[in-house]
Amino acid sequence: MPDILQTQAEEALVAGRPRDTVQIATQMLAVQPDSFIALYLLALGQSDIGDLQAATSTGARAYLAATSEDNRFQAARFVAGTHFRAGQYTRSEIWLRRAANHAQSETDLRTIAQAYATTVDANPLSVQITASIAPSDNVNNGSEDGVLRLEGIGLTFVLPEDRRSLSGVGFSASSEVTYRILQNPQQSTQLIGSLSAVTYALSQDAKDLLASSPNADVRAVKGSDFSTVTAAIGISRQQNNISPFGPVNLGLNLGTYWEGGERLVNFHDLSIEQVFPINRNNRFRLTVFNRDQDALTPALLDSTTTDLIGTYDHILANSDQLQFSLSGRRKDAGFENSFDEYQLGVGYGVAEPLYGIQLSTSLQIGYRTYEEFTTTLDGRDDQFISASGTATFRDVSYFGFSPSITLAATRTESTAEEFTSSTLQLLLGVESNF
Repeated sequence: MPDILQTQAEEALVAGRPRDTVQIATQMLAVQPDSFIALYLLALGQSDIGDLQAATSTGARAYLAATSEDNRFQAARFVAGTHFRAGQYTRSEIWLRRAANHAQSETDLRTIAQAYATTVDANPLSVQITASIAPSDNVNNGSEDGVLRLEGIGLTFVLPEDRRSLSGVGFSASSEVTYRILQNPQQSTQLIGSLSAVTYALSQDAKDLLASSPNADVRAVKGSDFSTVTAAIGISRQQNNISPFGPVNLGLNLGTYWEGGERLVNFHDLSIEQVFPINRNNRFRLTVFNRDQDALTPALLDSTTTDLIGTYDHILANSDQLQFSLSGRRKDAGFENSFDEYQLGVGYGVAEPLYGIQLSTSLQIGYRTYEEFTTTLDGRDDQFISASGTATFRDVSYFGFSPSITLAATRTESTAEEFTSSTLQLLLGVESNF
C-alpha cells in the first residue's frame, strides 16, 4: 500500500538509512510515477547518500509533479540547496528565484532572501541584467527653441530638425558579468565585463518634423541613428590592509563606444576610492576617477576627464537611507568641448514599502562652464537640475523581480541658447527583490 511504503521510507530516512529510503521510494514510483511524495522522498534519500546530481534531477521532477504551492516551494528550495552543496551556485540562485514564486508568507521570502545572499557571497560568478522602456519628449537631447543665436552679431539661425527636441521611446538593456578570482580577509579581486545599449523609436510627431526638412539627409534620420552601445572589460580590487581609514577600491577598465552604428572612441578608466566607515549607520567615500578617451573619427578630439566625488551615506533610525554627494569634473577636449563642472546631489530611499510599493527619490543640481565657445562672447555657462522618483511594486513578483516605474525630469539652461533643453522620461523596468 502506498501509505505504508511512504511511512517506511520516512522512518528509514529519519533513522539514518537513506539507501532504504531510495529503495522504497523507487518501489512507490513503480506504482505512481508522478507521485510528488515518492519523488521528494527519493530526492532526499539520494541527497543523504551523497548522490547530489541524481538528487537535483529527482528534485526537479518533484517540482514539476507538485500540485500545491507549498510543495513547489519545498521542492524548489530543496533543489537550490542541493545545487549549493554541489558548488553549483548559479543554478542554486536560479532555483531560489523559482522558489520565491511560490512563497506563501513573509517568513518564506525572508528565508529565500537570506539563502540568496549566502549563495551570492559564495559564488565567484555574478551576472546582472537590466532593461527598461522609456517614453521621452526629448530622446536626442535636442534644443528646446530650435534656434542658434550668434551673440554680439544679432544673427539668428534655425537649427536643423534633427537638432531639435524629438519625442519617442527609448529601449535600453545592459549586462555586467563579474568573476571573483581572489578573496581573503585582506583583499578581493574581480574581473568585470559589461555591455549596454540604447536605441529609440521616434514618435509620429518627430517623424513629421524630420520629414518637413528641406535636407534629404535630415529626412532620412531614424531613431536608431541616436542609438548607443558601450562595451568594457576591466579589473577591480578591494584592499583592506593598506589604509588606516578603511578599505581602498581600485579599478581599471578598457572600453569602446558606438553611436548611430559608428564606432567613435576607445577609452580607458582608472579609479581609486577610499572608504571611511564612520560607524554602523554612517559611511563616507572619496573617489577619484580618470578617463582618457581616444577619438576614432576626425570629427572628434582626444579627451581627458577627471572626477573628484565625495559621497556620504546615512541610515536613519527607521532604516530609511539618505545619501549626499558633491562632485567636481574637469574635461579637456579641445575648443568648445573643455569645461569645469560642479554637482550636488541628494537621494532618499524608503526602507518599508507603503501598500506594497517601495519608494526612492533623487535630486541633482549642477553648474558647467566652458572657457571658450563659438556662439557666445565670453564662453558658455550651463545650469542644470534633474530629479527622479522610483516606485517598485514589491507585491508583484516573478522569479524575485518586481516591476518599477521611474519618472525623471532634466532641465538645462545655457547661455548658448541652442543648448537649452528639457527632458521628461517615464522608465518602465524591473528590479530584484534580493
